[in-house]
Amino acid sequence: MKPLAQRLTHRTLISHGDMSAAYRARDTALDRDVFLKLLHPHMAAEPDLRARFEREARAAARLDHPQLVRIYEVGEDPDEGPFMLLEWVEGMTLRAAIAREGTLGVAEVRRLGESMLSALAELHDAGILHRDVKPDNILRRNDGAFKLTDFSLALLADAPKLTHHQAVVGTPAYLAPELARGKAPSQQTDLFALGVALFEAATGSNPFSADSLLESLRRVREVEPDWAALNAVGDANLTMLVRVCLEKEPNDRPASARAALEAFSGQAPMRTLSRRSRRPLALSIAVLVAIVSVAILFWPHSGRQLNTSSLVPAMPQDSNPVSASMDSAGLRPQQDTTAIVEQPVEPVKPRPQVADTVVRKVVAAVDTVEWMLDTTPWAHVSLGGVEIGTTPLSNPLRISAGLHTIVLRNPAYPPIQVALDARANGRQTIKLPEYVEHVALEVEPWGEVYLDNELLGTTPLPTLLRVLPGEHRLRVTHPNFPPVSKQWRATAGDTLRYAVNMSNSEFVVAREVP
Repeated sequence: MKPLAQRLTHRTLISHGDMSAAYRARDTALDRDVFLKLLHPHMAAEPDLRARFEREARAAARLDHPQLVRIYEVGEDPDEGPFMLLEWVEGMTLRAAIAREGTLGVAEVRRLGESMLSALAELHDAGILHRDVKPDNILRRNDGAFKLTDFSLALLADAPKLTHHQAVVGTPAYLAPELARGKAPSQQTDLFALGVALFEAATGSNPFSADSLLESLRRVREVEPDWAALNAVGDANLTMLVRVCLEKEPNDRPASARAALEAFSGQAPMRTLSRRSRRPLALSIAVLVAIVSVAILFWPHSGRQLNTSSLVPAMPQDSNPVSASMDSAGLRPQQDTTAIVEQPVEPVKPRPQVADTVVRKVVAAVDTVEWMLDTTPWAHVSLGGVEIGTTPLSNPLRISAGLHTIVLRNPAYPPIQVALDARANGRQTIKLPEYVEHVALEVEPWGEVYLDNELLGTTPLPTLLRVLPGEHRLRVTHPNFPPVSKQWRATAGDTLRYAVNMSNSEFVVAREVP
């Protein structure tokens, strides 16, 4: 197989995240557009992570489902490292569709729900959790079909860089409450995120979105969505699906995406969606049976034989199904509601389900501090994936006391992560140049420059390169000469000068003090 540089043409950068870079490109071997994902060198340098990425990417590539973006190829390029080639989808993200149209029609939201449940069922059956279901990762093709994409968090869930800089994995306003409390992800956390996306598509608003990470996580744990807005959509089954997916406790959500799909698509009764509704009924009957049993043992019989079959209270024939344990015990609805005992048994209310009494507990408030932040030059500030504002901030950050990691973004710099030791009120000015290494590059006669697999442009470049500390790779190509590359470890605050001669593949390196 040819190297990617020879096989793929017309690359266009789409996104550059913490773990990978994504491009649209033309695959000349297959004559089609593809979606290229390249794992960053600092991620690929972790042997365990690289092995996990390749193993799970190949497992995902075996999936062939109309609502999942296809993975065509998984491999490792000699120059560009681990990569994935995926199906290119002509259309837009669900996020863009909501921004443009406000809300989707009820029929389209239903189709969206069925499509995403089907996609998640396929993933979950293969042992893969998506972990980042949100409108940005749902594509609407030009023909109206929906596809789930972006398995980055699914395939890289154990990435040390990600888990070090974020307390939770995923996007805050779509995180299930148990994830916000530090619990492990599950099928039910994917279903919660889907419930948020469906609510947003139907009403045009995210019920848990907030200006800060802490507020967003608080809303996820404590706030109920505006159910009246969802009811106004006018589809009872859609409303029920969303409500059950957004239950605060995972055990009250559907047992699986497959079970939810069967109910929502009409293959099973809608009442089977919720596991909450069946447990109180089973529990109440079990309690009543126990009471009656005690009555039978200790009631003053006066020597008379009791017909115990009539002591079981009747249930209407169309009541919700109860657990399999009840069926195996031989309990069936009875038409006669009269128990032949001489004195009435004191009615006993069923014990409330534990989930009904404890799941809404409010997490105790944590101590907060005020932190005034400024940068040189200016930067957009985000905390935990939530945009805070642009420096100089007009108001101090209100954050929980302790250690935090903020991300600073300026177009002239890579995203810079800075640790804040905010144990008390304070002030901090951050100088962005101190967090990067500056690289000057001179190429003879000229060349196209790639930094960590990202095309920067053709020399002479208009500015110095600014790179974060750590391992990096520079690669320069020219149509008449072999490509040349260099890997090095950058140091914050340094300046590095490269002189590259393409005709003899020579690098001349000199480190300077700025």
